Amino acid sequence: MPLPPASPPPLRPGAVIHGPGSLGVDVLLDGFAAELKRRGFRVGGLVQRNHGPGDDCAERMELVDVATGRAYDITQKLGRESQSCRVDPTGVAEASQAIRNAVAERVDLLVVNKFAGLESAGDGLSDEMLAAIADGIPVLTSVGSRYLNEWQTATGGFCDLLSPTADALWRWWGPHRLYEDLVHGVADAEVLRVVTGAQWVLVETAGGLGVAARQAPPSAGEGPQRWAGRSLRDLAAGVSGSWDPVEIAVGAAALNAHYNRPELEGAAGNGLDLFTAVEGRVVVIGSFPQISRRLPRAQVIDMHPQDGEHPEAACEWLLPGAEAVAMTASSFANRTLPRLLRLSAGARVAMIGPGTPLTPRLFDYGVESLAGFVATDREAVIRTIADGGGSRDFLPYGRMVTLHRPPHS
Repeated sequence: MPLPPASPPPLRPGAVIHGPGSLGVDVLLDGFAAELKRRGFRVGGLVQRNHGPGDDCAERMELVDVATGRAYDITQKLGRESQSCRVDPTGVAEASQAIRNAVAERVDLLVVNKFAGLESAGDGLSDEMLAAIADGIPVLTSVGSRYLNEWQTATGGFCDLLSPTADALWRWWGPHRLYEDLVHGVADAEVLRVVTGAQWVLVETAGGLGVAARQAPPSAGEGPQRWAGRSLRDLAAGVSGSWDPVEIAVGAAALNAHYNRPELEGAAGNGLDLFTAVEGRVVVIGSFPQISRRLPRAQVIDMHPQDGEHPEAACEWLLPGAEAVAMTASSFANRTLPRLLRLSAGARVAMIGPGTPLTPRLFDYGVESLAGFVATDREAVIRTIADGGGSRDFLPYGRMVTLHRPPHS
C-alpha cells in the first residue's frame, strides 16, 4: 500500500504576546500574512489597520480580510468630545465572515488580529477562532498581556506564546514548511531531460540545470519514461510530498533547475571558509572533503562516521549552543534539514554543496549562507552524472556561488 503524501506536522496556535498598545503587533501580523501570501501560501482571516484621527474619534480602526482585501470598519464612534474609541461589536460580527470563509477553504494559515476584550468575555471573534483551532487549522493571533490568563483558559494551554518579532513568527511557522515554500516559487516550465546516475540526479530545462545527490541506490524503473510529460513544478513537488527517495532527489534537482540559473550572481569561494574565523563551537553535518584542513577545530557529525567523527545521534548534543553550523546539501534532500535547523537555533547556519537551492526564501527559516552549484557546461555535467560520476567529477563544469542573508533580514 503506498504511503500518503508527506505533510508538515500540525502547528499549535501561535499567540504574539504584547504589552499596552498593539500597533506594532498589528503591523507585524499584517506583514507576515502578506509575505506568506506573496510566496504562494493560502492565507486567510483578518488583520487590523488603524487610521486616524478621524472627525468623530481619536482613531479609526478596521479589520481587513487577508484573502480579499475587503475592509470592515470596527470603530465605535463616541462623539467629538471623546478622546478614544471602542471596538464596535457589530463591525466585528460582520468581519467574522472572513474567518468562516477561510476555515471552509482549509487555508494554510488563519490570521486573527487579536484576542482582546471582546474575546476574553467569549464574544467578538472567539467562537470562530476556537472552532478553527479545533478543526486543526494553523491559527496566529495576538494577545495583550492583560488577557493572557483568559487566552490560556480558552485554549486549555494548547498554544505557543511568541515574542513580537518576525524571527519568532518564522520559527513558529517552522522549517518543515520550507519545502512547500520553495515549490511555490518555481515557475512552471517544460522539462528537457531527467538523468538519474549512480550518485547524482539532474533535471534540465531551457532556463537551467539542477543537480541533487541520490539518497538511495539505483533501482528498476528509473528510466526516462518515468518522468516523461511531467512539468518542472510537478517534478519539484516530489521534494515536499513524496516518500520515494528517487522522486525526492529529482524534486530537489528540479528546484535547483529553477533557482540555480546561469545568470545567478553571488560570492565565489568554498562555503566552508565562511566559519574559519569563528571562535566558538563549529559543527559540521556531513563529511566534506578537506574538512580537517579548512576547519581543524570543527566537530563533524556523519551518518557513517569515520575516525574522529561523531555519529548522527550527536546532533542533539552538539548543535544546541553551537556558534556556527555547516550542513551538507544532502540534509535538504534527505529531509533531515528541519530537525537540524531547530536544533541549531541561534547559530550561524550555512548550507553547502552542489545540491543547495540558491534562493533567499531559505533565509527566513534560519539559514544565513547558501553555497551551491551553477552549471556552465551543461552537456559535460549531464555526461558526467549519466556515467556515474560524483561531485568532484562535474564541479569543473560549473561554478560555486554563495548567497548571504542581508544583515537587516
